[in-house]
Amino acid sequence: MATASHGVAGQALGYVHQCLWALVELAVRAAEDPAFELRLEGLDDIQFDLEGSPVDLLQLKHHVGTPAVLSINSVDLWRSLNVWMDVPSDLNVVLRLVTTAQVGDNSDLAGLRPGTGRDVDNTIAALLAAAKASDNKTTASWRQRFIDLDESERENLVDRIVIEDASPRAPQLNDALTKAFRYSAPRNTEVFIELLKGWWTGVAIDLLAGSLEAVTGHDLLNAVADCVDQLKSDTLPVDPAILLIGRPDTEGYETRCFVRQLLWIALDETRLWKAIRDYHRSYTQRSFWLRYQLVSELEIDRFAFRLHDEWEQVFDRRKAAMIREGRLDKDVVGQEILDDLARESRARLRERFEESWFNRGMFHALADGELSVQIGWHPEFQQKLEEMLVDATS
Repeated sequence: MATASHGVAGQALGYVHQCLWALVELAVRAAEDPAFELRLEGLDDIQFDLEGSPVDLLQLKHHVGTPAVLSINSVDLWRSLNVWMDVPSDLNVVLRLVTTAQVGDNSDLAGLRPGTGRDVDNTIAALLAAAKASDNKTTASWRQRFIDLDESERENLVDRIVIEDASPRAPQLNDALTKAFRYSAPRNTEVFIELLKGWWTGVAIDLLAGSLEAVTGHDLLNAVADCVDQLKSDTLPVDPAILLIGRPDTEGYETRCFVRQLLWIALDETRLWKAIRDYHRSYTQRSFWLRYQLVSELEIDRFAFRLHDEWEQVFDRRKAAMIREGRLDKDVVGQEILDDLARESRARLRERFEESWFNRGMFHALADGELSVQIGWHPEFQQKLEEMLVDATS
């Protein structure tokens, strides 16, 4: 079971590595020409096109545990060769093997590293000798395909291969991303990278699912500009985790003060879980800002004061009208107070941060008694809170 779990974890890290490395690569291409298009799982793990034609194909190999060695007999190498032998030679694309494994300086594969010192002829001879001598059953059919190529086909294939060994592992890719975007990121680089990764996660999922055909360097530059804008002083970034919060599990919320208050005004089930979702989003967002020191506790306290002032105006007006009109449907009045605040709240934590779900969630936090402020919806909520406290202590 432990071995199987380790294998699953390694496979998952491999997918993470592929997706994040694609972002690193796209950053490099976007700086060169924003018209570059990136595809995932097209002709290869990562594919770059320019002017409608593929120019780079990348095979990615990620290893966990003890540092691996890439040799002339490695399964990784022959698996990549098998994929590349299917690529039409007339496409004239660069075939890149990006691996976390290490190629020894004296290895015959060292001649395929990028830069000077490439020795394609020697590597072809070594590959052909290894293909004939090896008895590895996993690579047998792939090696035979290589043997069956004619001389010009083998030369054309191997001449296009570039091996980039000792590539960063998945946990190290934040450093690679920071380096790739060092000229774009504002001072708070850590938050910038988190925002960019949040955008990229959605893009990568769409690429792998096939709902998005390709992403361009222009798309990346636009996302970078948006992330930079979110970190300006007059606004705040939205935590990428917020976008993943759907319908919350309401179990365990029944005893929360803000939920009890919503039940006192007979809020229907759909609106109840949406209120819980707003609360959860707001809490998650505040935690994100505080974790990265984007806001202070004092700033949030001042914002809570403004929200309390808005609530007080609406609550007093609605309660006075209820008494004046002799209304007995106090639960409906409570719903009207809630609706008015959701619709009319104008308080802003920052001038350009206008996410209405955050204000709604903050109102529920105040109804929960957080931030040293207490609000409510039912016209007699204070009496009900006192009764609830008595019941809890009796």
